[in-house]
Parts: sequence; structure tokens; C-alpha cells
Amino acid sequence: MFEFFNSLPNVMYILHEIMGDLTGTAIRLMSFVAVLVVLNHGILILLIMGCFHAFDRRYGNLRHMQVDILVYFTVVLLILLSHLIDIFIWTYAMVSVNVFPGVVKTFYFAGEMYTNLDHNDPAYKLGPQWNMLPILISFSGLFAVAISGSALYGLLVSTFATPPRK
Repeated sequence: MFEFFNSLPNVMYILHEIMGDLTGTAIRLMSFVAVLVVLNHGILILLIMGCFHAFDRRYGNLRHMQVDILVYFTVVLLILLSHLIDIFIWTYAMVSVNVFPGVVKTFYFAGEMYTNLDHNDPAYKLGPQWNMLPILISFSGLFAVAISGSALYGLLVSTFATPPRK
């Protein structure tokens, strides 16, 4: 049993190898962009939900299902727009360091990675210095979708759930 544990690689060695691969200035910039995208998305969602709650406080006592549905789908469209803004931020950052030769190709790559669709497309050949890039984009997309999903769930419950009886 202990032989198995003795044969495992050293954790510090693995961490050192990974950190040594992330020393390039461009990949550090992309790490900063990943944090920026998640923060930007969180702020946009807070702003959208704050506007919704202000609207709901003002007009919430005049509950009409048609208005609730219209407001809900307006919020959904605004959240969709916030995701497109995130993909644009990634596109802009990657174009600035010439990850791919074209803007449209870069936009499609950012969209695929952000939505975690696919990375095996032969059109997207990344150099070894960009091995971490798909992971950074995918993690930012996962966190952004989680933020949006929780906001939409809260909106759905607060808008369409029947209030508890007293």
C-alpha cells in the first residue's frame, strides 16, 4: 500500500513545472483578462438585476403576467448581450497579441472556448505558448454562465412563484 504512495510524483515538482510554463507575458495578460471577464460579467449581472429589482419595487404591486413575461425576457436578452460582450473582450485581447491571423477567426475561437463547445477544430492551431489559453477562456465562460444562471433562477422564482400564504 505504501509503495503506491511512494511512487507518486512530488506535488511541488508538478506545481513548479506548471508555473514555469506560464512565464510568458502574453499568457499572464490572458490570465488577467480571464479575471477581468469574470468581474465584468458579475458587475453587468448585478447592474441588470439591480435595474430589474428597482423596476419591480416600483411596479411590482401592479402584477400583470404579460408585463412579468416581457420584463423576464428583456432581462434574458440583456444577459445574453453580456455574454457576447465577454466574448468580444476575449477577442480583443487575443487580437492584441496576435493569437490568430484574423479577427473573425479569433472571435469564433473565443466563442467556442467560452461556451466550451470544441477545441479540436483543425482551423485553430495554437502554438505551445498558448496551451493555457483555452483553459482560461473556458473557466471564465463557466463562471459567467454560473453567475447568469443563478441570477435568472432568482429572477424566475421572485417573478413567477406564488407568494407564501399568511
